[in-house]
Amino acid sequence: MPKVRCICDYVISLSEIPSSNQYLMISDVSFEKYFNIEIKAEELYSEMKIVAHCPNCGRLHVFYNGFDKDPVVYRIDG
Repeated sequence: MPKVRCICDYVISLSEIPSSNQYLMISDVSFEKYFNIEIKAEELYSEMKIVAHCPNCGRLHVFYNGFDKDPVVYRIDG
């Protein structure tokens, strides 16, 4: 797993599995198609987006298109 350098210059390590800095996100529409069927965890995982949380500043780095593309970075207002 990669390391992600946050805008605050903190290096977020995602190498530990499971990682306390990594979250998984799935849209309601994508999740709905799995709601009433039996599925394998890998299949559901493939629909999820990876989110890296910076423990230093709280920013969220969302990888909507995998690690090959730059993430969209969100910060907390206030």
